[in-house]
Amino acid sequence: MHTAPETWTQSHDLALLFLAIAYGTDQSLSDEEVEAIETALTTWPSSREQETREIVMEALAVHLEEGTRVDVTRAMVALKRNLSPDERCKALTQAVRVAEADGVILAGERDLILKLAEAWEVKATGARLLEQTTAAQEALPDWSLLHDIALIYLVMAHSTDNELNEYEIAAIVERLQGWQPELPEADVRDVLRAALRFYATEPDEDALRRSLTAIRDHLPLYQRLALLNDLIFIAEADSRLGQEEKRMFESLSRALGYALPADEGVVEKR
Repeated sequence: MHTAPETWTQSHDLALLFLAIAYGTDQSLSDEEVEAIETALTTWPSSREQETREIVMEALAVHLEEGTRVDVTRAMVALKRNLSPDERCKALTQAVRVAEADGVILAGERDLILKLAEAWEVKATGARLLEQTTAAQEALPDWSLLHDIALIYLVMAHSTDNELNEYEIAAIVERLQGWQPELPEADVRDVLRAALRFYATEPDEDALRRSLTAIRDHLPLYQRLALLNDLIFIAEADSRLGQEEKRMFESLSRALGYALPADEGVVEKR
């Protein structure tokens, strides 16, 4: 964490969650969203108006560094422990206002708000706030097996080093195209964007397990081997296969019904 523990406050935790909603779901932060975050923070005792911009900048620095998922989860747990139910509802309402600030609640923002509401045990409040919003809401994309495959590709590319570079993205698009050659590249990229938005909400292990189960249930053995070949291809897109990537590959391999070492040859794609 950039900020020393003794200077990190409850307002920093709130700012980190608001930023996860505003910035983490689309990698964009508008002036309206920053203003909404600062306005929200001024209503909490642990921050003063003249300090709110500094708090937001410190929280943003943490959000942009490696390990963001751990920091956001820690903030979520700390706030659940330290806030009363009414205060949690207040913070959740402010989170929705942050999402509304640019006029549109994205699917990823909505998913993260609902996840937060469930974690804080104010699920009904989250659903009511989203139902009553006057902001436009991005339509939920139809989720297909190709989305499940894209999600697992993203796990392989990003989770081992918390980076997703242009070479990995190009490799993912190439291998996704191989599953549905008739699909235009623009549509393949739409699938990847939808999967990326969902991945940005920091899905839990159950969500990832559902995608792996769908792949295992719908693809025959030889296609699952082809998918494992894709994972190696994606992992090597920017460098040689590292130890973390090997461990991730072997974990995904087991989840798909194999116990395949990363350095063992796999079949060529289809």
